[in-house]
Amino acid sequence: MRPGSARDVAEMIAFCREQGIPVSGRGRAHTTFGQGLSRGLVVENRCLNRIHSLGPDSAEVDAGVLWRDLAEAAYDRSPRLTPPVLTGYTGLTVGGTLSVGGVGGIVGGLRTGLQVDHVRELEVVTGTGNIERCSPTRKSDLFEAVLGGLGQCGIITRATIDLVPARERARTYVLGYTDGDTFFRDLRAVIDRDGVDHVYAEFVAPGSTPTFTLLATAFYDSPAPPDDREILNGLGASPDIQDRGYMDHVLSIDDLIDPLCATEGWDRLVKPWFDTWLPGSKLEDFFADVHPTLTPRDIGPYGAGLIYPQRRSHATRPLPRVPEPHGSEWMFVVDVNTVSETPDPEPGFADSMLARNRRLMSLTRERHGGVLYPIGSVEMTESEWRDHYGDAWDGFRAAKERYDPDHVLTPGPGVFGAPGIAGEV
Repeated sequence: MRPGSARDVAEMIAFCREQGIPVSGRGRAHTTFGQGLSRGLVVENRCLNRIHSLGPDSAEVDAGVLWRDLAEAAYDRSPRLTPPVLTGYTGLTVGGTLSVGGVGGIVGGLRTGLQVDHVRELEVVTGTGNIERCSPTRKSDLFEAVLGGLGQCGIITRATIDLVPARERARTYVLGYTDGDTFFRDLRAVIDRDGVDHVYAEFVAPGSTPTFTLLATAFYDSPAPPDDREILNGLGASPDIQDRGYMDHVLSIDDLIDPLCATEGWDRLVKPWFDTWLPGSKLEDFFADVHPTLTPRDIGPYGAGLIYPQRRSHATRPLPRVPEPHGSEWMFVVDVNTVSETPDPEPGFADSMLARNRRLMSLTRERHGGVLYPIGSVEMTESEWRDHYGDAWDGFRAAKERYDPDHVLTPGPGVFGAPGIAGEV
């Protein structure tokens, strides 16, 4: 279904509820294990793509608006504005990333929380076919159940999102490492360093040079550039310094991925990703266990290993689950974003990578206190989902029974016992 309004979505969900037909919402279909699939109706919210208003500190947008389009529209205002958190690839829909959490892949993270931490109000179509407005003070149970709720209680159709002042330029320091100890020392130093606004890191299988790449960015207005010496003081690698306009920085990952769509059939490649949150104190131990086991096949020629730091105190919503502190104010998303070399990889490729992901998730939970970041390909039973949500489970289940009592919505992940469909489609 390609709806023209929230009313269209509501009428079809009400019909599907009566007929016992499952319904899933889909933005750009970038989650990789059935979250946007259904044996019944798929609602493609990309068609709801209007920016309704841009104010001095917020924007009201349809759920199908791409983050890149919102960022460009906000930046074109005077004074310049930006969403405080932007994913690495910004060709994703607002509704899609709000349903999983929304990590600051290219903007935000160190001082901002997740994208769900910057939502003021939502318009949601529930599993009963009702259109509801919700916020922290209005139907707050629905609001909290939808942000990071994997589409279990409602389909987001509109959102009011924070905007903040945007800087003119971005200076990124790119540092390469073959020695893990030096890399992790520098990563921990730079995330606490004054003047640094965003940090992420890349890694590849052992044996490649560099094995780890650290990217630290400072935003600024001309003619007052950041103090390179202060930011780089004591770091163990020589940087490549990239200086560009703010929007060029925001779209830098898009500029890598979009050509792959045109030339390499990116959208047809198989992507059994593994994505987890780790407590800050467990990062080095996790890599000591996992990194030596990775081979070039585990990432692939078009894939990426990624690390995103997040100060946990800014992550305030209950459903994007994060790990226990374990003595650290930091936590990290670690991604092994596997991508096949061709659209038709060798027999057994997907099955072997899914089995790998199960092993990695078990190891991560049991040894390192990790928590699934549910954009990747990890099969979960209802019992495992219950453990995943922990003390938020009872409230989440109550919201499910209130707003989707017939369990029509989003069966793919199997959160509430409906059979998962990812392996069957």
